[in-house]
Amino acid sequence: MTAALHVHEPEETNDVMSRKSSSPLHKWLGGRHLGPLLPTAAAIALVPAVVTNDYFIDVANLALTFMVLGTAFNLLYGYVGMLSFAQVAFVGIGGYASSWLVTHTDLWQPVAFLAGGGVAALVAAVVGAVTVRLSEGAFAIITLSFTLLCAVVAAEWTGVTGGRQGIFGLPAPSLSLGPVDLVADTPRSYYYLLAGFTVLALWAMQRLVRSSAGTVMIAIRDNEPLAKAQGYATNNYKLAVFSFCAFVTGLTGALHVFRLTTIDPSIFDFYLMQVMLIIVILGGAGTFWPVAYSAVLFAVLPEMLRMADEARLIVYGALLVLGLLFLPQGVGGFLRARAMNRQLRDMRGGRS
Repeated sequence: MTAALHVHEPEETNDVMSRKSSSPLHKWLGGRHLGPLLPTAAAIALVPAVVTNDYFIDVANLALTFMVLGTAFNLLYGYVGMLSFAQVAFVGIGGYASSWLVTHTDLWQPVAFLAGGGVAALVAAVVGAVTVRLSEGAFAIITLSFTLLCAVVAAEWTGVTGGRQGIFGLPAPSLSLGPVDLVADTPRSYYYLLAGFTVLALWAMQRLVRSSAGTVMIAIRDNEPLAKAQGYATNNYKLAVFSFCAFVTGLTGALHVFRLTTIDPSIFDFYLMQVMLIIVILGGAGTFWPVAYSAVLFAVLPEMLRMADEARLIVYGALLVLGLLFLPQGVGGFLRARAMNRQLRDMRGGRS
């Protein structure tokens, strides 16, 4: 159990004195774990300067959306071992909640976006209070049924959701805060808004997996009975992660539907869930940055090949089969295994 509670992905360890000399702000931001985040944020910031075509900026917007959704799903499936099919439902719940608030109450958009994520988290807490105690198979089936139920409710509850026609004519996402006055009515302006949210979401999720709570999450995934025997309230951890991921997913859904300026029951299409599954499985469940980067690939690849949705599913299926055959642990798992083998060889060489 000691190993399960203290093993993360292979990473460099800093000198004790350098850690002691770190400022409180540096430690709060993540300290030495900021490494991959900084170049990622820099690359995201450089995209508008390098890409001039708005179509490709739209593709970049889709890549950032997939990056957040895939990473949030990875927290559940990769780090805790919870196969949840409700993530696409939380995208829709966040979108519908924020759309209703803006169209019926004229609520300030940033608050409406946060409220959309909050409603998704609240629903997840209610659903999870019962389901996290069940077996993995039962949890997966119930979350799948919940998503199908949400699609039916969205289509039939015309007074709130607009029925099959949905809610349309949504204003473009905007942010007015002090000197910042951004109206994201173009792909490029929306990219600036989404880029800031993506970096913040990745930072928060990385902080979680690198914290002591993240260590317990891995222990639950590897051996939940043993984690319980060590005194950890595993169901509480699972419920907290389930709700947190629902918040991030719901907030992402809120931003997405306001960019589209409309929302209807098609937002619960299982295609998005398939994309999240493929991103996590081929990226390497339980590895953070390989999954985040694989989201970019699966946003860009179909656009490069200019495929219809049906063709995309065929290509995704083929990639999934090939990945499971040749890289069963995903790209991240393959890289992690290579790093661990290299460390073992170095240790043996040092002893000899």
